[in-house]
Amino acid sequence: MHSTIEINSHKDMTAEQILEEIRYPIENLELFLYALTKMKVDDFLNDQEFTAIINTIHHQVVQITQAVKV
Repeated sequence: MHSTIEINSHKDMTAEQILEEIRYPIENLELFLYALTKMKVDDFLNDQEFTAIINTIHHQVVQITQAVKV
């Protein structure tokens, strides 16, 4: 199971197809960021957990950016 939603895009896709392909990854990011904002201030993330969160967000944003640029 992937922690991010993989985006499959190629140059032959229409704009509508690309938008459909990135729809769920964007929803995934929105929910992920919402969950982070709901965390209590006294909840502690260690360095590895924080790095994993940032890497997950970065990976998903890079995939969305690449899909839109195609």
